[in-house]
Amino acid sequence: MASIRAKHNSKPVEIEPTEIYHANLDSTSNIELRVATGGAGQSGLLRALGDAFVLHKVNNLQYKPFAVAWHASDTSASFNHLAQNIADVSITYHAAAEQIAILQGIADRREYAWRDHWMLVGPKSNPAKLHADANTTIYDLFIQLFCAAIDTASSKDPIRFLSRYDKSAANIKESSIWTAIGQTPWSHPYSTWYHRSVDFPFKALKVAAQLDEYTLTDRGTWCSVEEWIREKMAVFKAGGDSEDDPLINPAHALVGTYGKNKATANEFVDWLVSADGGQEIIRTYSADNNGSVLYSLAPSQFKTCEGTNND
Repeated sequence: MASIRAKHNSKPVEIEPTEIYHANLDSTSNIELRVATGGAGQSGLLRALGDAFVLHKVNNLQYKPFAVAWHASDTSASFNHLAQNIADVSITYHAAAEQIAILQGIADRREYAWRDHWMLVGPKSNPAKLHADANTTIYDLFIQLFCAAIDTASSKDPIRFLSRYDKSAANIKESSIWTAIGQTPWSHPYSTWYHRSVDFPFKALKVAAQLDEYTLTDRGTWCSVEEWIREKMAVFKAGGDSEDDPLINPAHALVGTYGKNKATANEFVDWLVSADGGQEIIRTYSADNNGSVLYSLAPSQFKTCEGTNND
């Protein structure tokens, strides 16, 4: 949902993109699609999707070369980018907020794009002594972490949790877990063990590694950061593909109601959810040399780009 009012008849807001993708065809080509998102841009998935979409239109549909722009933003900012006509498509990670964006009229289409997964990570030395078995939930682990943080609050090596504290999907998710166990560590009086560090996913995870703090991150970020970060940290709980898993992180593509490039935005989303289009890129996308696939396909029956069912 947007936290600002949409200006329906306003001119598109032009700001400098974070990155521009043109599939190495023509670096001077016009930007004909603007996408706002966070982690998928940092992991490189959006670059892979943008380049492949350009090639699809140029090679298969005889379209002239064009470019796709990425505007780096967290989930909350991505809604505002639609409202301000900065972006034509936003990829976001909060179902309720996405439905509100539709009700607000800033988006008129929402499609399940892929599944990411939340992960509780922390120092490999595990100073909080978190322990889990097959029946341990993420709520159990947050309770363990809370108790350890309270027990060490006055020690020279206190156990701390890093929150991005920026209205991002990660911030919303970890806040929902804390409140589920009866805690609001950001409220007055502020809990000293709750480290508020406002930044994008890569930088937040880097800070957590440097400070030996626990944090909630997503698999796409975890697999894409520098190797030394993963060497210093461990995964204590990771989400699966079940829609009932509290650590599933579903990504949806929203098409802006008043986007500058509305037709191309809808074409992109059509291609994104097609089995032989964007889903094939997502199915195989890896950001490291180990071939670790970052994301899962969306749990839907897709059509191919030609419109035939893919059973």
